[in-house]
Amino acid sequence: MSNETKSIILYHRSYRKITRSLRVFLLQFLVIALPFSLSMVFCYPQITHTVCIFAQAVLVPFFSPDALRVIKLPYVVGNVFLIDLPSKYPSIFFSLVNSLVCLFLLVLLPVIRSAKHVFIFLIAVCFINLISSLYFIFFPYHFPYEAVDYSELYIKQQVSIWFFVPIIMGLSILPLPSTLTSKMITMLVTFFYSLIFGTVRYVVFLFILANASLLYMAVLFFVLGPLVDFIYIVGIYSVHVTMLSKKMRSDFTSWNWLY
Repeated sequence: MSNETKSIILYHRSYRKITRSLRVFLLQFLVIALPFSLSMVFCYPQITHTVCIFAQAVLVPFFSPDALRVIKLPYVVGNVFLIDLPSKYPSIFFSLVNSLVCLFLLVLLPVIRSAKHVFIFLIAVCFINLISSLYFIFFPYHFPYEAVDYSELYIKQQVSIWFFVPIIMGLSILPLPSTLTSKMITMLVTFFYSLIFGTVRYVVFLFILANASLLYMAVLFFVLGPLVDFIYIVGIYSVHVTMLSKKMRSDFTSWNWLY
């Protein structure tokens, strides 16, 4: 496209770029995002211990005395804390009912034409749950995991997520022409949302595995696990970019043509 043509077309998303200083971005990343992430290496023992104390306090009324224990295991440079709890294995009848319900939904859901994105998600849930149900029907005594295994996996997974959230948000937001204050607020909001959401989800998942069935372990991990974390990370990033876009809508000096 020639410069003459570019001079008369409207400012829109095509052929535009925001020019920012690479040095400023690297400085902000090294001073803000990276230390934030590295602090998790030293703080995760205290954070996971607090999470477990909260989870134990919420779950205690639903279990017999001494059924829940906070234990610690070595992890990276310190100890990680998690909840040890009993497991509930599904009966053959329970697994059969789950498989039949999943089969029915797998036939029904593809026919529905409205809100396809929602039903695609539900189809994935049903398919994974169907495989899990069939496994417990034919190989009920070969399931290699218990609730405490998932508890350990979940906590270690969350520590990794809490470590990478500042890095991911730093790489995404720090190059943008928003104020440093708004960037730091967005990073903090994302981290604390991840912390609170991860804690609440931990409590709910442990309750399901110990009171409903281990049959749902696969769905909890593959559908409602790390995938959901990236959804809210992208969502918070989108809010930040939307607010920035509205602010810069008429500021043409911030945009340059991409050659």
